[in-house]
Amino acid sequence: MNRAVTASLLVLSFSVLPGPAGHAVPPAAYATYSFGISLATSLNSQLMSCFLVKVFEGEVIATEPLTRDQFLLQVRGLAQSKANPHGTDLFAEHGVDACKVQQAEDGRRTVPYCEVLDELWKLRFWDYPLHVQDGQRVGKGWAEEPLNPSPRQMLLLSNYGLRHPTDLCHGDAMFRLLRDVSDPDWVDNYRKGL
Repeated sequence: MNRAVTASLLVLSFSVLPGPAGHAVPPAAYATYSFGISLATSLNSQLMSCFLVKVFEGEVIATEPLTRDQFLLQVRGLAQSKANPHGTDLFAEHGVDACKVQQAEDGRRTVPYCEVLDELWKLRFWDYPLHVQDGQRVGKGWAEEPLNPSPRQMLLLSNYGLRHPTDLCHGDAMFRLLRDVSDPDWVDNYRKGL
């Protein structure tokens, strides 16, 4: 073994400090980034908010708001992102088919609108909460109470990390929520219970 390799092995062996009773303490973990959404209204009058989320040891330590378009571009791997450094289509990876980039046989890619993001307000509201022009129809929400989900519905949402209607849902839980909101059976259970 040459001296450079031996020296680097020595440095690595000293980077793990002895802990109690002589046991090694692993080096401190690094913060990671993921994407998140909240059912809280955003500053640009959308009925949900998108975020880049910084997580350390399982706790959210910082959030950075993203527009809907920034969120979609970064999650699809079409724009650089700390939460998607390899440029992967995370919607495809997590089975959110309504939002993934579609690849045609001739190699052309189609980027869908991702309507599931426009459905998220229905989790929180009974009626569409913003004023609409005469003749416009938006549809009804899925909440059992006018301005918030019922306690039963909040119990369902807690499976995604949402303990309150305006909490942040991030990482794998966010992708599970988007996938489930696209499932008519899940929506039916959320609306009426089984």
